[in-house]
Amino acid sequence: MRIFLTVLVLLLFLSGIDGLAQTYKKWMHKGDRAYRIEDYESAISFYKKALKLRKGNTKATYQLGLSYLYSSDKLPALEQIAKVYALSPKIDKHIEYQLGLAYIYHENFKDALRFFESYSKTPQSKKSNVYERIAQCISADSLKRNEINALVTPVDALNSKFHDYTPLVYGQGTKMIFTSNRPGGKRSRDGTYYEDIYWASFENGEWTDIQRMGPAINDSYHDAAGTLSPDERSLFVYYEYDGGNIYVSKNEKGTWGQPTPLDESVNTIFWETSATITADGNTLYFASERPDGIGGLDIYKTELGDNGQWKKPVNLGKVINTRYNEDAPYITPDGSRLYFGSAGHPGMGAEDIFYSDIINGELQPPVNLGYPINSIYLDNYFIPNTDGKSGYLASMRPGGKGMADIFYVEYDLTPVNKKPLIASAEPVKQNTPAKEPVKAISKPEPVVEQIKETKPKIATVLKGKVIDSKSGEPLLAEVKLVDNTNNVVLSRVQSDAAGDFELIIPRGGNYGVSTRLDGYLFNSLNFNLPEFTENQEVDTHILMRKAETGSKVVLKNIFFDSGKSELRTESLGELDRIKELLEDNPGLVVQINGHTDNVGNAIANKILSKKRADAVVQFLINNGISANRLSAKGFGEERPLVSNDDEVDGREINRRTEIEIIRTGMESSTSP
Repeated sequence: MRIFLTVLVLLLFLSGIDGLAQTYKKWMHKGDRAYRIEDYESAISFYKKALKLRKGNTKATYQLGLSYLYSSDKLPALEQIAKVYALSPKIDKHIEYQLGLAYIYHENFKDALRFFESYSKTPQSKKSNVYERIAQCISADSLKRNEINALVTPVDALNSKFHDYTPLVYGQGTKMIFTSNRPGGKRSRDGTYYEDIYWASFENGEWTDIQRMGPAINDSYHDAAGTLSPDERSLFVYYEYDGGNIYVSKNEKGTWGQPTPLDESVNTIFWETSATITADGNTLYFASERPDGIGGLDIYKTELGDNGQWKKPVNLGKVINTRYNEDAPYITPDGSRLYFGSAGHPGMGAEDIFYSDIINGELQPPVNLGYPINSIYLDNYFIPNTDGKSGYLASMRPGGKGMADIFYVEYDLTPVNKKPLIASAEPVKQNTPAKEPVKAISKPEPVVEQIKETKPKIATVLKGKVIDSKSGEPLLAEVKLVDNTNNVVLSRVQSDAAGDFELIIPRGGNYGVSTRLDGYLFNSLNFNLPEFTENQEVDTHILMRKAETGSKVVLKNIFFDSGKSELRTESLGELDRIKELLEDNPGLVVQINGHTDNVGNAIANKILSKKRADAVVQFLINNGISANRLSAKGFGEERPLVSNDDEVDGREINRRTEIEIIRTGMESSTSP
């Protein structure tokens, strides 16, 4: 009898264990399924239930961390993923990427950078955006260290647990129009509500009386507010018709009328999202994804013709647009400044807010509004108030009630610590090609680790002056810092009226510094800093030559192996600059000149120099530049810049590749 009871207890114990195992597998299966369909909130719940049954299980803990990482509540991800990395660093080949991402959301850019750099050396990184994440860390760290005086506060009375964005204040601050997909309108097939346009009143210091605008404005599908005209009589709205188009509603005697579509020159079969108009009503800026753009959503400009129709739009070009999304344009009433959101210019997160001043009709290089106005999350739809010290924006940062929320901003754009703002530090960012005006950050491949604390190194500071090569006058030029190892633009600044600029070089490596100014040939420098370089200040002058026939500059960031004519990958940044120069100046005809030192056979040197020049020309032809505008010539050792007797510096200077202007395209056809 005693043996029977012992066996019975043992069987019951084993069946209980088996039941627990089956329950654990059930919750893991449910969690995995929810994770695959991006229902991260449900996945979190299921993985937590699994962990109650198997406390500390690395797979369940890791999946819980990933679910947090891609949910709206991202901060708990770091603790979970770091624990797993410490115990089982090989659980996922992408874990270092995911840990880097988790550190970003804690604004710990130093550790994030360390993990991304480690991940970048692995084979699995080739199909990722890890170099863009590296550049983001450098840019975000610079912006955070140059924090501006700003207070960003959620407007709780307007926000819901759904998307709330595009805050448009009017009526001397007493009214607001905004967009939300809160319950109240029509449900879409996935169970969420379509976006609709709402309005609210400001009374006794609070936003109140929130109402969905009537059927004259809201239809059955996605509707979104864009901007108001400066006279507050025209409301630009987005309707999801024909791929997405821009409409305008007129306010007559206090009533918003039925919106009508803009001309076909503005609206196409492609995606048009938002528009803004100058005070005189003659210039319209709008965002469009039409195929003739630079990439993603681009911002265009169109003028009102004498016939009352909008003229053919003009792309704002590479000063404003990147290969990623630029959206949510807003032009100030006096037409002197354009605000917009960008996923491609240097910034903090998925999308940052920038402005470009318009001087003598020319858009200037964009300036990042800075931290904390911009965050590591998606920020856009900034509308400044008339006082120039406050405004409203939409953001997916924590502190709101749900997804995108409306925030009130009080600001002074002067950095708190008065350091030079490298706000234009240009990390290449991952695009978020959402077909809705606001969407969560796109999900990279899944992945964690803890790293020992090390004392941060002080970066090298490059101080320089840009001057005209003939007159010696200072120049207001764009200055870029490029990491030549991966062709990532780390910084982009503007020299001031005295020609001065300052760049921060974050660590040892090979870097290119280039300048750009309309009417001039770009010029470039090359720096090869040892890995141990720190706390160093470098001074330099950059001479720029006017783009005239016969002008030539040395391409200091074109690289070949010794005795070879194949371009090294570190040359890509410089090659892209030549390509941009030729694209921006379609009349320009140039010659690429190759030169060597006097080591070796003179004939062989001449052949080698010609092959190297040919390699540059062939790259440009392969990338869309007409062969009729290009030629190559090899001079070998015939034209040294300095004596070859200096076996180190002299010969290195003489080994060079140049670009020379043969024709500018501006010469008169009647000239002798």
